[in-house]
Amino acid sequence: MKILTIDTSTSVGNVALIENTQLKGEITLNLPLTHNQRLIMSLEVLLNCMRCSISEIDLIAVIKGPGSFTGLRIGVATAKGLAFALNKPIVGVNSLDALAFNFSSTPYLICPMLDAKKNQIFTAIYEVKKDEIKRISPYQSVFPEILLKGLRRKTIFVGTGVFIYEELIKKRLKRKAIFPPIHLHRIHPETIAYLATKAIKEGENTDPIQLVPFYIRPSDAELSLKNEYNKKN
Repeated sequence: MKILTIDTSTSVGNVALIENTQLKGEITLNLPLTHNQRLIMSLEVLLNCMRCSISEIDLIAVIKGPGSFTGLRIGVATAKGLAFALNKPIVGVNSLDALAFNFSSTPYLICPMLDAKKNQIFTAIYEVKKDEIKRISPYQSVFPEILLKGLRRKTIFVGTGVFIYEELIKKRLKRKAIFPPIHLHRIHPETIAYLATKAIKEGENTDPIQLVPFYIRPSDAELSLKNEYNKKN
């Protein structure tokens, strides 16, 4: 099975080709370009290098959020367009789930943190139970100070939000805070492919029309439209 993975949830864009669970090719770009400018170009370069036609792809797996509102819209819209045009199945994968999966064997809590702007983070809490990662809190957009008040156990902090709030985390949790190596702070395409195929086995809907970005909280554009509506009514 050939799986095309797409991740535009942060400023670092990634597209990859996974075949029979093995990574065949990957393009990761962290450039001062919008995902709109680089995503299609990256896809074309990847498939050309792999000598793979887009029609040969069996499944499209895309990070659906949470993360950058604009990035998610671009990534999900592109993935949906490809899936619809090619009549291929598509699965959206949660970015926090994918980050937590980097620590599938640990006795500590796992806390993925993505920058949500407005001095907030997107986050959830996970732990490993019977060799499986389980989410034990809701997905949420929260001020880091509030999140840290509720943590009493040793916790692994991972994701882009950690780089912003590392000093705060150290101050509040001291030795209970664990910071992994830099390569574990990113979502790996093999993880996206694995979680997507797992979701299909568990009955996930693969219709591109049904897939929407997972924002957790409304975007600024949505809030602005809501405020305008309330003013007029």
